[in-house]
Amino acid sequence: MKPLTESQAMTGAGLSRRAALAWPLALPAGLLAGTPGVDEPPAAQPPRPLRLPALTEQRLANGLTLVVAPRAGLPLVSITLLVRAGAETDPTGRAGVAAMTSTLWPKGALRAGRPVPATELARQAEALGGGLETASQWGASTLSMTVSSPRLDPALSLMADVLRHPLLAASELERARAQALDGLRVTLGNPSEVAALALRRAFWGDGAYGRVAPPAAIKRLRRADLLAFQRQWVRPDRVALVLVGDVTAVQAQALAQRLLGDWPVPAGAWPRLALAPPAPLDAPLVLIDMPGSGQCGVAVAAPFIGNSAAEAPERYAGLVANAVLGGGYSARLNQEVRIKRGLSYGAGSSAESHPGGGMFSAHAQTDHPTAAEVLQILRAEITRLADAAPGADELAARQATLVGGFARRLETTGGLAALLVGQIAQGRPLAELSTYGAGLLAVSPDQVRDFARRFWQPGSLRAVVAGDLAAAGEGLSASAQPQALRLTLAALDLEQPRLGARP
Repeated sequence: MKPLTESQAMTGAGLSRRAALAWPLALPAGLLAGTPGVDEPPAAQPPRPLRLPALTEQRLANGLTLVVAPRAGLPLVSITLLVRAGAETDPTGRAGVAAMTSTLWPKGALRAGRPVPATELARQAEALGGGLETASQWGASTLSMTVSSPRLDPALSLMADVLRHPLLAASELERARAQALDGLRVTLGNPSEVAALALRRAFWGDGAYGRVAPPAAIKRLRRADLLAFQRQWVRPDRVALVLVGDVTAVQAQALAQRLLGDWPVPAGAWPRLALAPPAPLDAPLVLIDMPGSGQCGVAVAAPFIGNSAAEAPERYAGLVANAVLGGGYSARLNQEVRIKRGLSYGAGSSAESHPGGGMFSAHAQTDHPTAAEVLQILRAEITRLADAAPGADELAARQATLVGGFARRLETTGGLAALLVGQIAQGRPLAELSTYGAGLLAVSPDQVRDFARRFWQPGSLRAVVAGDLAAAGEGLSASAQPQALRLTLAALDLEQPRLGARP
């Protein structure tokens, strides 16, 4: 659950005012003024310790990992079957394979030797009180469902069949391809989305983490590509079953053994991946011309910490540094871009860690004439952190945001399941979650500054601005940005290392 946005907060305030107007006028004003939690904010409560359930992790004989987080008191269980393979496994020239395969898992499967189409699978899931959901991210493709605990057995039986025996039918591929292409047409008309896609390519280069799936790649996908992914990666020794909720470790182990223990391990090992570190473009700025677009999307990337065990201590400082810059309404980027100057409805940042390196990205959308100014502000704020460590109050506010967001995810079975899936996908120990809050709170202002000094030097930044460059004016002209790589949207090729530009 995300923190309340400013617009949501304003909407809530508006509802409160309307409710007050409808209140009986005879109510004494003094009584209204003295209502705690209505006319005055409630008193702050002392911090509550973060408590994770006792996690258990074990392996079946076939190599399948079982992770259980028991949580009694509410008869719900969130179930996730996770394949340790995501977009980083897509073959060269076949971006989108992992995502498309996971999309098609619930679109037909063999059950008891009988082909069951998508509509019937959906009805079976609904009869259990839930729905089959799929997702694909870096390091993981997942199939998940939340059901009441008495229905855990048939739900996992359904999910096991869907994951192990999907039909991956050609007709469903064509339907999913059409939907994906429709979505991409919308995406490629949005300057911010275009800037984000191009930024990934400009920062990572031709490596696995720089691949995106534009329309041309989606059109090339064939059923054989999906069958190859299923054969190579969907195997018990690459799968984890995560159960969170009203189930004990003993019950979970017996259930997993009965429904998944007979899954044989295929002969041979899975493919070994060459996961290259970032390989940024020589050009520090890419300008993508989108004539007639409503606004400009501005995005800036910088290096971030990787996800190895040796980098774990510094990762906390990196997460806090990201939060100081773009982790909320009062963070530095939004302060400078929106609050002080009114140049955008919002500016923020995100960060990701992978083997061999990571990427920090800052982003904002603005009117064309102010795009160059917003670009300068984003760059300046990122590099300024190396000299301007956060003050005690600023640091405490950002740490509270991070820890509060983490705590809210612990409150639901689905939220905790997502945290566990993230740890598994990143290859990090589950025990790290128990020290996550303390690790964030232990970060000092000097550690944040030192992280910025190491990673966020001016020469390491790469930026993309997408929008109507003629409307953007002199600030993005060839004379003002002589080192920029310039492209039209029509010439943009997200599968090429130089984004389609000629050497």
